[in-house]
Amino acid sequence: MSDLEPHFLQYMSATIRPLGMLKSYLGELKEATVEAGHSVLETLTTLGINPDLVAGVFVNNEQQSKDYILQDGDIVKLLAVIGGG
Repeated sequence: MSDLEPHFLQYMSATIRPLGMLKSYLGELKEATVEAGHSVLETLTTLGINPDLVAGVFVNNEQQSKDYILQDGDIVKLLAVIGGG
């Protein structure tokens, strides 16, 4: 086998954990594994989550913007906008 032939295919991934009302976007799942290398904003769109409903993005327990580019192994918690009257 040459060095150019991979033993297996693997991609870098991040874990998305929506909290509160955002959980409903994943159905029965508590989290989603997504490909790293994309922004949180792009990932929200891919998952069908309206970015305007996300008030806070915490990556590895540190607040980040929706423009943050996901890195391999990141754990992203999404907090929903809270409304009331």
